[in-house]
Amino acid sequence: MNYGLVAATLVFSMVSGGAFATGAIECNDPEGQASVNLTIGSLPILAVVGAQISAGDQQWAIGGEGENAIISGQAFQAPGEMRIDFTDPNVERVMAEVRLFSASEDKDSVLAGTLRIADVGAYALVCAGP
Repeated sequence: MNYGLVAATLVFSMVSGGAFATGAIECNDPEGQASVNLTIGSLPILAVVGAQISAGDQQWAIGGEGENAIISGQAFQAPGEMRIDFTDPNVERVMAEVRLFSASEDKDSVLAGTLRIADVGAYALVCAGP
């Protein structure tokens, strides 16, 4: 048996499967001062697998470097709401809080919320996403 081929097939199946198991949420401050772009995994729990946050000329991202690096410290989802706290990679400080709320009726659906960035500011958000 060619174990290398089996391992490669397994790796490629997991990598290609991940592309179908995510959704994107894009949020912007109506005044154009801040934005949040989230990549959410399709799991039974809220899994934030990617995030970019910007305010003015500052940016933070999962996978970023130095002071611009953040991780999803905790995330919670319930019907009609989503709460995400982003921390520094050492989980010593909450860097940003995202609070999103949704409502739908028939075919109409809206998603909006707030973004608070420590030592930077607080912003209203209007979102589009899954």
